[in-house]
Amino acid sequence: MTALLDSSSRSLVFAVFSVFVVICLMLCVITGADEDDRALVRSDSRRLRSWQQGIAMGGDTTTVATVTVLVGMVATTGFDGLGVMLGSLVGVLLFLVLVIEPLRAHASLTAPDLLDARGSGGSAVRVAWGVVTLMVCFPLLVVQLVVVGNVAAALLGQPGARTGCIVVIGCVMTGLAVSGGIRGTGVVMITKSAIALPVLVVAAVLVLHRFGGDLGRLLDAASLGSGTGEAFLRPGGYTGDGWVGAVNRIGHIFGMTMATLAMPAVLMRAIATKSPRGARTVGRWMLGELVLLYGALAVVGVGAAALVGTVLREAGSSAQVFTPLLLGRALDDGGLLVAALACVLFLTALAAVVDVTLAAGITLGRDVLAATGDRQAGRLDGTASRWSAALTGLAAAAVAVVCADWNLVVVSTLWLALCGAALAPVLLYALYWPGFTARGALWCLWGATAVCVVALVVSPYASGTPTSIMPGHDFRLWDVTIPGVVTVPAGFLLGWLGSVTDRRRTGEHAVRRDVPRAVRR
Repeated sequence: MTALLDSSSRSLVFAVFSVFVVICLMLCVITGADEDDRALVRSDSRRLRSWQQGIAMGGDTTTVATVTVLVGMVATTGFDGLGVMLGSLVGVLLFLVLVIEPLRAHASLTAPDLLDARGSGGSAVRVAWGVVTLMVCFPLLVVQLVVVGNVAAALLGQPGARTGCIVVIGCVMTGLAVSGGIRGTGVVMITKSAIALPVLVVAAVLVLHRFGGDLGRLLDAASLGSGTGEAFLRPGGYTGDGWVGAVNRIGHIFGMTMATLAMPAVLMRAIATKSPRGARTVGRWMLGELVLLYGALAVVGVGAAALVGTVLREAGSSAQVFTPLLLGRALDDGGLLVAALACVLFLTALAAVVDVTLAAGITLGRDVLAATGDRQAGRLDGTASRWSAALTGLAAAAVAVVCADWNLVVVSTLWLALCGAALAPVLLYALYWPGFTARGALWCLWGATAVCVVALVVSPYASGTPTSIMPGHDFRLWDVTIPGVVTVPAGFLLGWLGSVTDRRRTGEHAVRRDVPRAVRR
């Protein structure tokens, strides 16, 4: 992978990336939080227009893993990779229909505000939500930094420089998150989308042009290039066969759908939408961006199977993160497309980590550190969130260095499982079930987290296979690697059971639905 770029293309990539970072720093300083520390966590992004907010939220759902690992999954497994994309889009539709407007109406800064307003909150629930949110954000940050560190080292032609790349990029992204606030990071996200989406669409058009615009020819070439033949167009390439494969496929689509409902960075921006009409405008722009993006990624993935499938098979699973770059080299010998796609990877990682770092910092500062005592502690929300964002970003960079050689799929599965099984059920119950109580929220948050961790510990991700975290041991209890079909229902069941067995549950909870909306600060 050291010959992805020649020296001139490599210089172009890092020149463009450096210019972009400098521009983003300037934008964050100009448009970000002002001298009032509380501005960091206030809804400064309301100054963004609704269509801009929609583009930013669409970008929030797109990480560097989406552009690399997901495209690589489509290129190597075909149908199963496309199923993951479908699950994400279904999750976005449900989010726009079920979540965005009522969440905006009841929450002022973070999602626990909704729980307080609906009668199922409190300090303990706020802390639990904050801790689980951090458990979602931290693995996501680690995955982003490891992927972009590997890509940066390969583009430099110096694999030994991976550690330095992770540290430098992590520090830059942390600085952007701390200095920009919600509005500043929104500008970064919009700029990223304005660059990344056209490049990916151009790559998809070039793939179609290579095969004369004939999708049949493209799919036939992909089936042949993937080495799996007709199995490329059938389920099972990634999830497996038999009952295990069926459970994995259902769990993958179900888990992705539910996880998309409660991604912390997306919730942070949804709360800041201006009005019901603005929320609908946000939804249209967000959905339009993601439909176009996933369509382009699907074509790019299938094109990679057709044009560089042999290279991917020979290089092994670790080469999946380089799939877009390998395709770019196959489509353009001059290196310009490779350079453009490399910039897309850098910019996607930059924007995603900046937003997730900010969401984690606000959660740590407001929902965990400031959860005790009265709301007089809210005066320190901004300062606490700034320091929390800085601490979270730097700690993620340090952990990414240590975990750089781990199987990143298990890390990604952990944050997706927690998001879909713990956060999403609490969010939906709080919005639509008047009888949902604080005890139900606690049971769902802590119980679903425990179920997710145990499900992954007893799976092949932890032991029993050469790609496991501990390949020398075997304490598997099942062969299911994507436990969404178990963890998500468990989360809903725990939330229901905790609420109906709550001794303090009275008729009061049935009328808390009419509690006045949380006053926005």
